[in-house]
Amino acid sequence: MVDMRRLGKVLQRSGTKNLIVKGDEIKSDNTSGNIPKLNSIVVDKTLNQIGAIVSVFGPVNQPYFFVKGFKRIPDSEFRIMVNEKVYIR
Repeated sequence: MVDMRRLGKVLQRSGTKNLIVKGDEIKSDNTSGNIPKLNSIVVDKTLNQIGAIVSVFGPVNQPYFFVKGFKRIPDSEFRIMVNEKVYIR
């Protein structure tokens, strides 16, 4: 079984192949251990690799992630991802 964890929900596109993801709320008892690392691979619900986390910003208990999309994925795929849940592996 593939180890997958929900990252959050895509809020919007930023530029051509980049996404802003609003992260799921993180429990305050262990914040540092729950925030995904930079360059973590982001996948959609069908396990297609869509990009990597290049920046984390916003509040610690519910951060936002800037995901740089992989070049091989057509821009049309990123358009339909708004409001979709994404995951990290």
